[in-house]
Amino acid sequence: MVMTPTFLCIIVIPSVISIVTMATLLPLKWMLEKEVNNKKSFFPFHIINVILIMMMCGTSSVVFHGFMLDAINEKGWGIVSLYAYVYPLPIVLVSYISAAKIFQTSIQPYRISKHSNVIYLKTRRIR
Repeated sequence: MVMTPTFLCIIVIPSVISIVTMATLLPLKWMLEKEVNNKKSFFPFHIINVILIMMMCGTSSVVFHGFMLDAINEKGWGIVSLYAYVYPLPIVLVSYISAAKIFQTSIQPYRISKHSNVIYLKTRRIR
């Protein structure tokens, strides 16, 4: 597959920026919940995280695809906005939900046994 500038500016760069933003926001959400909400999950933090991820993804797509490749003058603001904000939304939602679940299970200090009241503590490495 050839890396055309359009493919690079619409898919690759916003994806990398979204992954970095997601990797930054998930620990930040966990720290905020730990300090503010007594270690309980707070759903509005998830909504704020998805909005921030979409903002970073869309802004990078508009800057690189719209301005640098001059797609705004060729296609218009509507098409560039669709490529930047609407089309990546399902992918960002699915990836955020799966990343949040994986992050939550990796950070949780115990594992619950199914069909039992037993809780197994995870072993911790001393640093």
